[in-house]
Amino acid sequence: MTRQHVLRRLTAVGAIAVVAAAPALVPAATTATATTADETAPLATVTFAVTGPKETVFNYGDDACATLDLPDAAARAFRDSSGEVHLIATHYQHWASIGSSLNNVGRDCANMIYAAGANPLPETFDNRGWLESFYTLDGDTIHGLVAMDYHPDHYAGLDCSVQDQCWYGTTVQATSTDGGYSFTSPATGTPRFVAGPDVPFDANSPDRVGTFVPSNIVEGPGADPYLYATLSYDRPGSEGHCLIRTLPQNLGNPASWRAWDGTGFGVQFKSPYAAGTQPGDNDCAPVASSLGWPIRSLIRMEGQDLYLAITHGTAIVGGVTKPVVRASTSTDLRTWTTPQTVMELPRYGQFGESCTPELEGQERYQYPSLLDPESTSINFNSTGSTAYVYATAIRYCEGLDRDLVRWPISITVS
Repeated sequence: MTRQHVLRRLTAVGAIAVVAAAPALVPAATTATATTADETAPLATVTFAVTGPKETVFNYGDDACATLDLPDAAARAFRDSSGEVHLIATHYQHWASIGSSLNNVGRDCANMIYAAGANPLPETFDNRGWLESFYTLDGDTIHGLVAMDYHPDHYAGLDCSVQDQCWYGTTVQATSTDGGYSFTSPATGTPRFVAGPDVPFDANSPDRVGTFVPSNIVEGPGADPYLYATLSYDRPGSEGHCLIRTLPQNLGNPASWRAWDGTGFGVQFKSPYAAGTQPGDNDCAPVASSLGWPIRSLIRMEGQDLYLAITHGTAIVGGVTKPVVRASTSTDLRTWTTPQTVMELPRYGQFGESCTPELEGQERYQYPSLLDPESTSINFNSTGSTAYVYATAIRYCEGLDRDLVRWPISITVS
């Protein structure tokens, strides 16, 4: 399922509406056990429980600034230097919801914060971009990672050998110097490439290829000075997650990121259009392989030497395979535990279904992420014992009419 088929738009309203109807929600308690042979002792027992009904954060019909203002990515947030919270989960045209807290944000239609150049040439890395990751040291300069998607059939006169396929993904840099009210990527033709495939776009290859869905950016464990994120990758025959890192002072340099190669951070992503780039040059060693694709959130547990990674996958619940939000834990960001269920969450298009009379109006979900309104981080990349699972609500046969919703949960680590 490609982004042009599963769009998402975000708008948060000043007063969050509590909705009585909700999907089946199941708490889970699981002993987290490391998946590698050299670390098999339980790391922790993590218990998740849904503690309240669904709340609507952004209602498309009431709050959208434009037709394409809809939640089409996992929800992220940061706090600017004036204390205002920016909540962002948008389509390839970007607006933010801003307020005094995550519980009190409203759509800022006065500022379209980002749009890529819609360039028809894949080698520009300036096509349709989803601004998905943020990190700030001071609340004034906000650094971001953009998932840049290229589909030839978005442009007149171009097409793919298989209609609606040829999804080519790269990751590029973006920066705001005004506290998050506008973001720009480096000009086309100047360094902006962070990561991506090591082969140029090929319209005769229908495979999805490249890097996608950058996670939150988090601080390293203990005294580790680096900042880390995950990128979900897809290459012929495999998909997974790269762990990447850079130093805080290098966030503005797109070439500074390095990926885990299995023994160290020795992978420097090379542009597939640069002379000398060879197949395999950009291959990282996968992490969290059993969690499913892609990782939507990477979050630190406050007061714990523990990270959570969140995906939308499946699990057997009561003998039945059901779509669920899943979490794995790690203490070092490289070794991850067996996934556990956070909550059941029916997934839009889970079994390839689309608009039919039987499904018309039924609500399903995509892009779950984890945010804690009480996070002590201005980047909202940490959580305490309570948080919210945010997701996009999509109703079959209702086009772009999609909402951002959330459920309160508790998290217990013992």
